[in-house]
Amino acid sequence: MARGPSLANKCQLLFGGAVLLILAGALAAPWIRLESVVEESQREMSRQLAETWVGNGFALNRTEGIPIPIRVVPIEQIEDGSSADPFVDAAYREFIVGPGVVEYFTSVRGSKGIVYRYARALREGEWRAIQDRQFVDFSARASETALGDPLRAILVIERTSTFAADQILSSRWYILAGGVLAVVLAVIVFSLILTKLIFSPVRRLRASAERVRRGDLTVRSALRTGDELEELSRAFDEMLDEMNRGHQSLRAMNESLDLKVVELSEVNVGLFESNRLKSEFLANVSHELRTPLNSIIGFAELLFEIASSDATADPKRVRYISNILTSARMLLDMINELLDMAKIEAGRMSLAVVPSNATDIVEGLQTIMRPQAMARQLTLTAQVESDLPTVETDPGKLQQVLYNFLSNAVKFSRAGGEIRISAESTSMDGREAVRISVSDDGDGVPFDLQETIFEKFRQVDASHTKSHGGTGLGLAICRELATMLGATIGIISQPGHGATFFVEVPLFFRVVERKPLMPVGAHLATPVQPTPLSPSGRAESTSSSFTRGSESQ
Repeated sequence: MARGPSLANKCQLLFGGAVLLILAGALAAPWIRLESVVEESQREMSRQLAETWVGNGFALNRTEGIPIPIRVVPIEQIEDGSSADPFVDAAYREFIVGPGVVEYFTSVRGSKGIVYRYARALREGEWRAIQDRQFVDFSARASETALGDPLRAILVIERTSTFAADQILSSRWYILAGGVLAVVLAVIVFSLILTKLIFSPVRRLRASAERVRRGDLTVRSALRTGDELEELSRAFDEMLDEMNRGHQSLRAMNESLDLKVVELSEVNVGLFESNRLKSEFLANVSHELRTPLNSIIGFAELLFEIASSDATADPKRVRYISNILTSARMLLDMINELLDMAKIEAGRMSLAVVPSNATDIVEGLQTIMRPQAMARQLTLTAQVESDLPTVETDPGKLQQVLYNFLSNAVKFSRAGGEIRISAESTSMDGREAVRISVSDDGDGVPFDLQETIFEKFRQVDASHTKSHGGTGLGLAICRELATMLGATIGIISQPGHGATFFVEVPLFFRVVERKPLMPVGAHLATPVQPTPLSPSGRAESTSSSFTRGSESQ
């Protein structure tokens, strides 16, 4: 951005212009009045000459040797037009029109100076005294012009004055020079005053502000002018003191935050490592628990078959073995959920992506879940859109997600209700996809839990007296599996009118890379990329996992 004139230049230019206009207006009056004053003085001089000539009884055309340009023009010469003088004719008209007018004066600038012309009206009484050559009276007397005294002649005085023209010119030069000198002196004095009182303190403040802009908060202006600029300087210095204190406080806080960030980073790494060890421990323990539990279930099933085939068996024994078998299977389901979640968190859950038919998956689930639905007196129906496209996904993981949806629907539906499973084509983020939904006629999910129900260990009824068991990991596992498959899950529910859980699976699988918990280079390695498709068309893909990076001791 182009910089304009400085404050000093603006003030000097504006003040100089203002002084020039003021002095020009002030000197215009004497400039114009000067010529009028000179003209009035010349008129007065001509009047005195005329009064002297008339009052002292000079004879016509007699000036006692003094070359005074005086002449008398009789009225007869004017009336018959023999005077041939426009000035005399103009004076005559003035005297005739106005009987009280006794003189007429004009000035004309000529080549040798200013020509002043003066005309005096000579009435009857004065004219008779002048014409009587024998009556010469040199005593001073006043001529009375009676009313009706006729005009007999005009006394004309014509003088050329070079002195008056020179005086006017020289006086105007003096006025002009004085005005210019006054403007220059006023500008110089004003500049000195402004520089001392305003510009110098302002420059100090500007220099201080420039140093502050470069980051130097120790600078102080410390003006001692005793006026508003000193108050401004004091406020500026106090602001810098406050900024300096705030800067030091922020620096201390930043140092403290840096230490906290380092501590949190170390704690985060420790927590991540603890979480990884916990997940591995759960995966290992869950895997180890399944072996003896499978043995318990197997022997319980064998005992149940023996007790059921023995007609003499005690009914209580059959019932007790059935309770053992039911509890063992419930425990196995819980262990399987814990194992799946532990594998997912530990990054050990693998994917086998192949082209899959959604219709086959829905029909298979309908066949598997029909006995459980019939045991609860529920009707299970399927509605599949014709000509559904093939999707690239892991059919086992997708079936596990839908199995959890159906299990929850069977668990929370009222006896005699209906469970509906449907599949249709849809779009997902601008991509083609297949949407599979599971709807029930249960109590539904409250609005305040519909966002959190997919989190770990979250259940609609989390009290100790809940009517339905479970760990609260089923829907959380569904969300994790859907994320691995590049799919999305959601819920549509109206409390008291059932719920609909759905999963949208894109037609083409894309590897989802999980973001690292820590930035690259902060104790953790980058995610492991999944393996590409095998020649057989299967894609062995594992979820993104993290390993502990090397730490400098």
